[in-house]
Amino acid sequence: MHFFQIDTPPLPGTLPTVVTITDQNFVIAVFLLVLSLKFHRVGCRTVVYGIGLTETQKDYFRQFPGVEVIEAARNNPRNPCTRKAEAVLAADNGECKYFSLLDGDCIATGDITPYLSPAGSGFFARIKSPSEDASVFRTRYSISDTPGTIPSAILAAWRRDVGERSAPAIRNTVCGGNFTVHRDHLWFMQRWHDQMMKVIPPRNSGAHDFRSPAYFQVDESVLNSLLAFGTHVPPVLRARLDEDDHAHVAHLGPNHPKPWVLWRRDKMMYYDDVVRLFAWAKNQGFETPRVPWTFKTRNKPAVVVGAFGLEFLKGAKRAKQRLFRRRKKKESAALPLIPHGLPPESSNFSEPIHLTPMPQTIEVRPRA
Repeated sequence: MHFFQIDTPPLPGTLPTVVTITDQNFVIAVFLLVLSLKFHRVGCRTVVYGIGLTETQKDYFRQFPGVEVIEAARNNPRNPCTRKAEAVLAADNGECKYFSLLDGDCIATGDITPYLSPAGSGFFARIKSPSEDASVFRTRYSISDTPGTIPSAILAAWRRDVGERSAPAIRNTVCGGNFTVHRDHLWFMQRWHDQMMKVIPPRNSGAHDFRSPAYFQVDESVLNSLLAFGTHVPPVLRARLDEDDHAHVAHLGPNHPKPWVLWRRDKMMYYDDVVRLFAWAKNQGFETPRVPWTFKTRNKPAVVVGAFGLEFLKGAKRAKQRLFRRRKKKESAALPLIPHGLPPESSNFSEPIHLTPMPQTIEVRPRA
């Protein structure tokens, strides 16, 4: 007797869940993300955590099979980036094993289904390299810090606010977006949310708050503070969402401008993918938000010119900053030194320094 195994598709509730967040300002970005998941037939349940969306905006997402819109409470004035953990918890249906929080300014470049259910149980994220952290923290190192690690002043603030471990458990940070968490560790999402509500002021300071010494990356800073000094945290495992060149989560951000305003040259490799997605949506009869000019095929020449122009302007700005720093360095080196023979009290320039004038010799020449 021969036995044949029949592959049974998973029930909808047990599919891995993709969670993303949008307010009214990010609808076009999240619509593009959802469009990419549908175009590539990614096997997932999709939850859009909507903050203050209109019914029309919700319908843009609900027209797709397998996409749910969960309305967020309006009692949190902070930036949507602080609601990532809240969104994951809201998406829990009691059945799904894996939850992947994708940033709204991303697209899937292929069928990422296998990477939404990584082997193991933990918190799956991309761990930054020392060179990445050196760039992120470049203006926050003290003279005694080692570039490529987390600055000591930031670690001190995290240690104080978390209040558990005395020494950090991590040397480098992890990304606060495009991560996957196993349902066994959903409790950590609650811990992360609670800590954000504790240390992030109740105002919308943007996705970055450079006024904050220790939490300028907002949600990501809080996440890493817990991984560094929390005594009860999940194992951090490598995420798989970026490992396949043909099917990965591509970040169109995170910096400004966003591609629906102006493309950056380093992101132009995804331009044709984006245009193809909107063409497919039109052919399938899906309703779309207003498509920005940067996402239209006929505007590609202008988009390319804009991308190169933006790169030139940024390069000129960096050159100007380097010139300014070099000039300041020269000026500092040219400052007059305190004369060697002066008594210590004379080094206080708030009091006049009295020097005995030297006699002058006047040379008198006879008339010719």
